[in-house]
Amino acid sequence: MLFMFVSLIFIIVSIFTFRKVRISNPYSKGFALAIVLSIVAVVCLAQNYTQSQIPEANDGIGISNQVAYSIIGDDGWSQDKFRDIFEKSTFCTLILIVAYPFVLIVESKLKKKVTSGV
Repeated sequence: MLFMFVSLIFIIVSIFTFRKVRISNPYSKGFALAIVLSIVAVVCLAQNYTQSQIPEANDGIGISNQVAYSIIGDDGWSQDKFRDIFEKSTFCTLILIVAYPFVLIVESKLKKKVTSGV
C-alpha cells in the first residue's frame, strides 16, 4: 500500500509540475509515469513470486525486495497471495498500457478545442 500511495502522490505532483512549467500533454506524461511505476511494481512482484517458489533458498517464505514489501505488507504471506497480487498488478498494468492511447487522444482533442476557441 505504501508504494501505491507514494506513487500516486508522485504522479499528481508531477502532473501539476508539468502544467506549471507548460510542458505539452502533461496528463499523458503523468499517465506514462504511472505506467512506468506500474511496470516496476510488476517486475518486483514477479521476482518476489518466483523467489517464493523456492522456499529452501530463503529458509522459508519471505519477501525478496523493498518494493514488493511496500505493496504486500506484513500480513498473511503465502505463495497464493504473492501470485494473486502479482496477477492483479499485471492486469492493472495492462489496463494502463491499453488506456494510454485513449488518454493521448482525449488530451489532444481537448487541446485542439482550447486552442481553436470552440
